[in-house]
Amino acid sequence: MALPSIRAILFDVDETLYDRERAQRLVLERLPAALPELFGDIGLEAVWDAWEQSDRQTENHVYTVSDIRTSRNMRSAVFLRLLGLSEAHTNAVTDFYIETYTTVQAPIDGAAEVVAKCAARLPVGVVSNAYPDVQYGKIETLGVRHHLRCVVLSEEYGGPRKPAAEIFLHGCELLGSQPATTLYVGDSFGNDVVGALGAGLIPCWYNPRQLPAPKRETLPRFQLRTLRELLELV
Repeated sequence: MALPSIRAILFDVDETLYDRERAQRLVLERLPAALPELFGDIGLEAVWDAWEQSDRQTENHVYTVSDIRTSRNMRSAVFLRLLGLSEAHTNAVTDFYIETYTTVQAPIDGAAEVVAKCAARLPVGVVSNAYPDVQYGKIETLGVRHHLRCVVLSEEYGGPRKPAAEIFLHGCELLGSQPATTLYVGDSFGNDVVGALGAGLIPCWYNPRQLPAPKRETLPRFQLRTLRELLELV
């Protein structure tokens, strides 16, 4: 059922258009061959467990100091420390990660098709909590950059991160759309659904695992099990 009230669409990137977890696994699978003196004798699952822990410890950029490189090195140092390896190799791990991460193919099923078809009908953009050094690469790898009228990245535009209303409203401003007629599609209930609703946008929860809403929260009107279901809304 088409919804004439939707006049523009903003997308999240990670775990909505781009499978971040799968991409990181693909990167880590290449790590032993790239740095055999460090990781040649460590099993992939141990490497993955340490990476997940380092990612959680540095989520929401709590280690951000003065620049992107410093922040990335903080995560690499945590990763090495968890594996009992010397932090002297921090720069090597960071370099490998940045060089490799944006080259792997890890689209969410249907991402390029859905963005292209939506962009043929409505203004489309991206609002993402992310660093520009890798996020633009992901968007290029997905093959959707030319469809996007705006790309708003938390560490680039100069304002607060999702779920703050400002970042959503900045995306609407760049698209030239009113929040009340702009659909926001994202996988995170807290950052995307709650954030978009608080900014006055129409939230659409990409929820392939059909998770329940958090306690005391109401499910949004629009949910997607697959991205292609979005085409039925617009």
